[in-house]
Amino acid sequence: MVRKSFLLLVLLALLVPMGLAGCQQGAPTEAPKPTQAPAVQPTQAPAKPTEAPKPTTAPAGFNWKQLAGQKITVFLSETPMAVAIRSHLQEFKDLTGIDVDYLVVAENEYWSKLSIDLSSGAGQFNVFMSGPTLNWGYASAKQIQPLDPFMSDKSLTPADWDQADFYPWALEANRWDGTPGPAGLGKGQLWAMPINAVNNLLAYRKDLFEKYGLKAPDTWDQWAEVAKQLKEKTGGTVDGKPFYAVAQRGALDLTTLSGPFYSGLFSYGGADFNQDLTPAVNSPQSVAFQKLYMDTIKSTGSPEWPNQMWFDVQQGFTSGQYGMVFDVGDFVPTYEGSGSAVAGKLGYAEPPAGPDGKRFSSVWTWGLSMNAATKGDKAKAAWLFIMWASDKKNMTEFAKTGSWPTRVSVWNSPEVVEFSNKFGNGEFRKAFDKVLSNDVKWLVAPMVDASAVEQIWVKGLHDYYYGKGTMQEIMDNVAKQMTQEMKDSGTLK
Repeated sequence: MVRKSFLLLVLLALLVPMGLAGCQQGAPTEAPKPTQAPAVQPTQAPAKPTEAPKPTTAPAGFNWKQLAGQKITVFLSETPMAVAIRSHLQEFKDLTGIDVDYLVVAENEYWSKLSIDLSSGAGQFNVFMSGPTLNWGYASAKQIQPLDPFMSDKSLTPADWDQADFYPWALEANRWDGTPGPAGLGKGQLWAMPINAVNNLLAYRKDLFEKYGLKAPDTWDQWAEVAKQLKEKTGGTVDGKPFYAVAQRGALDLTTLSGPFYSGLFSYGGADFNQDLTPAVNSPQSVAFQKLYMDTIKSTGSPEWPNQMWFDVQQGFTSGQYGMVFDVGDFVPTYEGSGSAVAGKLGYAEPPAGPDGKRFSSVWTWGLSMNAATKGDKAKAAWLFIMWASDKKNMTEFAKTGSWPTRVSVWNSPEVVEFSNKFGNGEFRKAFDKVLSNDVKWLVAPMVDASAVEQIWVKGLHDYYYGKGTMQEIMDNVAKQMTQEMKDSGTLK
């Protein structure tokens, strides 16, 4: 039965362009259109590394050249983090003497290539981009290796790398001891080094809100009410073009159940699973939120919701088609970028609160994991790359692409403060500070079955959208299917 679940997980990874169980983000300039995935970039043949002097930032006594002559392959999905790593790669080569081949592909191709390499044991990709939900399956199948032994080795990790500088939630989200459900989260081994923190906030058309005398919603109930008012006051048209009050992800894809959706569900008092791992999708609070959420999308959102991936939401809002979007902060540089129809017209706010005042941002982190097939000195070289990419200097540079950092000192560094204050006349920075300080939490229950049960759940939301039953009826059926899936896999007895 366990094998069945694992095979299903791999199959889903092959068929579904998963991104962010918590949410993937697009490049900070223009996201790829759904039918125009970026072409695969060929593996780069690096020049022979030069023996450049160690930078002054390298701590005395640490030997960056200890693995000189080794060669590793790094696999990246096209994101702001990938753009940043690629642009600074020569610095790593000069610093360490380690050759690096890299491959960058579009997200819809990334997961299938990665799954094939990991499941086959080929070990082509020594280091690759990943995140918590994905690593639950990889770790259970022993396809990736824990990073703690490398991190605790003083010969491989200089003291000023500073593990304590990471936001605690960023490391906890990437730790799991293999126990299904909330009890195992934040415990055990570290399976990915988090570099990009993908958190959620509300972006809205401040110009239109001021024109119509509306205030940014502070609660989910207000979000629904403001959406109705926007539809009424605009008449569904702005600047002679179709206009919709809200934009949210909706494709029959796991990214629909990502950070934005989970943030609202848990803020409203709902949950994915109970502590005993029985499904909570049909609890009164979960049903109430999902009904509010879906009714608002049906009545004030685009009829394209069933097909909308994250890049459709990002680009639709950038084009001026929507009044509000609750999604990840990594999209903000695109919203405010060159060619955006809404640049300079936006306001930003914390995630809406639920009826009892709870307010969550369900975090996703993009990070780097190490292939279990990578051994010996090649594994040490791979670790030096992971450590280099996650240090303070590089994370500061990466943040300038919109890849928001997982380190406290980097978010508060002068360079990142200056960059993030450009958006919304400082309103983005102010709102995101509150998110990072008060709202961030990993909410999704870890388990190998995650992909299978989420696929059932998304199908249920589509059934409601198309009027196939009440939310309670549909979620009762979803809970039954989830339970059976988890029993078949052995997760539930």
